[in-house]
Amino acid sequence: MFVLDRIEGEWAVIEGDKGMFQLPKTLLPQDAREGDILEIHIIIDGEQGKARKERLEERAKGLWEE
Repeated sequence: MFVLDRIEGEWAVIEGDKGMFQLPKTLLPQDAREGDILEIHIIIDGEQGKARKERLEERAKGLWEE
């Protein structure tokens, strides 16, 4: 369980079982208010990660070629 403890400027302070952390408030629903219970899901986007890795590898090749 996570609780929206407070909003400080552009940051949301979140309280969880293991402590507190901050997220950009833009990641919260617009109607989120202090004291709201939050569900937080983090998902790995494998396709975007693969595409990013390929772009970086392409750039790196250009750095080492003569």
